Amino acid sequence: MANDISKFKDGNILYFTPFFFTDAKSDPKPKYFLILKHIGDRVILSSLPTSKDAVPNSITKQHGCLDDKKINFNCYYFSPDVEVCTNGFKFPKETYVYGFRLQEFDVDTLLFQQANNKTTINLIGTLTEGEYFAICQCLKNSYSVKNKYRRVL
Repeated sequence: MANDISKFKDGNILYFTPFFFTDAKSDPKPKYFLILKHIGDRVILSSLPTSKDAVPNSITKQHGCLDDKKINFNCYYFSPDVEVCTNGFKFPKETYVYGFRLQEFDVDTLLFQQANNKTTINLIGTLTEGEYFAICQCLKNSYSVKNKYRRVL
């Protein structure tokens, strides 16, 4: 189990096969999981990046922070053409991290699912220092992110 917890570091991208959603309304499915920050010892602030495009047409998509305070829209856009991890990993599709969708996850719960063969957790890579800083700044400066999460970032 000690090796498994080492995957849960700030800036890591994990891949869950499948991921069990906390709302229990969605069926489990394979998902990327981006660790942004630890909150205490066992809780992490994370995002489930998505390929669902909810960017308004008025915003030009360019790799990085997409923010429009007038309409309270914020997301970080990963272009499939840009390497984002130290190992050269690029998301295979256009991928988005929406500020309002940040969540807290309990590491013990995630490891329990893995230990009971309900999921497999693979380390995909670690964001480059510049990419990690950029996404944290993007979300930290967004009004669509809860204040308690903005303080953590």
